[in-house]
Amino acid sequence: MSAHSLPDTTEVRTKMAEAQTDALNSLGLDPTKVAIWEDGYRAAKAADSTFEWWYFDCQFDDGSTLVVTFSNKPHTHPSGPLQPTLLVIRQLADGSRVHLEPTFDADQFSAATDRCDVRIGPSTVQGDLDVYDLHIEADGIVADVRIDRVAPSWRPGAGMSYFDQAKSHYLAWVVPVPYGTVTATITEQGSTVELTGSAYHDHNWGNHLMGSFLDHWYWGRAHVGDYTVVYVQMTTKGLFGLGQINIPTFFLAKGDTLITDELLPLRLETSGDVPGPGHQTYPTRLVWAWATERGTITMTVTDPKLIESIDMSKDRHGLQKVLHAAEHPMYYDFNADMDLDIQLDDLTDRVQGRTLYEKMMFR
Repeated sequence: MSAHSLPDTTEVRTKMAEAQTDALNSLGLDPTKVAIWEDGYRAAKAADSTFEWWYFDCQFDDGSTLVVTFSNKPHTHPSGPLQPTLLVIRQLADGSRVHLEPTFDADQFSAATDRCDVRIGPSTVQGDLDVYDLHIEADGIVADVRIDRVAPSWRPGAGMSYFDQAKSHYLAWVVPVPYGTVTATITEQGSTVELTGSAYHDHNWGNHLMGSFLDHWYWGRAHVGDYTVVYVQMTTKGLFGLGQINIPTFFLAKGDTLITDELLPLRLETSGDVPGPGHQTYPTRLVWAWATERGTITMTVTDPKLIESIDMSKDRHGLQKVLHAAEHPMYYDFNADMDLDIQLDDLTDRVQGRTLYEKMMFR
C-alpha cells in the first residue's frame, strides 16, 4: 500500500485549524506559548490507561552522547499497571556504548502535574522550561546534568494527534527544549568527566497502542549553524478508511526566533535503502522539502550511522505473539550529516552540520 501526503489546500488547512482550535480550547492551552504545567504529569488522572515519557538527549563536544528517558510504563502496554522505567544510553566518542533500562516498583515513581518534577528511584529531573536539572543513577553511571534552553519551547498546535473518529485514541507531544546548551558531570567506571554540549528535550503521552494506527515514523532534530530544526513524518495504517497517510510536523528557528512551524508543506523523499537489524531496512538519503509562497527550505540527510537498534517485539507472548507473527517492529536511531538550505523571501542561508534522527517501525 502506497502512502499519500496530506494535500496542502485551503480546505485542509481550514479543517486542521478548526480542529486545533477546538483542542486548544478544550485543553486550556495558549496558542502562542507553552506553559510550565504542560511539562508536568499529563496522564496523572488516567495513569491506568496512559503511557507517558520525558525524553532528553545530549550531544557533547567530546563526541560522546547521553540519552535519558523517564517513563511511567512501556508504551506497548498503555492499559497496564505502572512500571516506572529509566532508559539510559551512554555512547563514548570511540563508539563504545552502554544501554541501561532498569525498572522500578510503582511506589518508586512520582511526578508533579504543575511542572516537570519526576522521580524514578534515585534519579530525578526538575525543570521550568528555561532550565532543567537531571540527576541520574543507573548501574555504575552517575550523572548530574544542567540544560539551559535557547530555542523557544514549542508544540505543534495543541500537540494532539487523534486516530479515531471519536477522538478517544491519541498521541500527544510538547517540546519544552528544541535546543539548549548543556553542562554535565558524569562518573562511570571510577572516573569523572566534565562535559559541555547541546541538548534536546521533549515529552510524549498517549492512551492507545501506537502500532494499532501507525505503520512507521521518522523523527529528527538538529542544531545546524544558528538554526534549530525538528522534523517528523508519521505514516498511518489506514486512518479513517482513507489509506495510509503521511502526517508531517516541522519546526525551524534561528536563535530564539521562530521562522516557521507550518507543517503541511513538508514532504519527505527517501532513497538508497539498505538492510538493517531485525529484517527491516532504512534509507541512506532523506530529502525533506518545504515549499510555500515564502520560498523553500530543504534538508538533505546523508551518511547515517546506526547508533541504536531495539527489537520492539520481544515482549509479546502467547496469542499476541501468534497474531503478530508476520510483524517485526524495530526502532533505529541514527547520527547523520545534514545540509540545510533556506531560500525564503526574507532569509537566505545554507549551513551544514549533524542531525540525530530515528525510524520507528511498527510492522
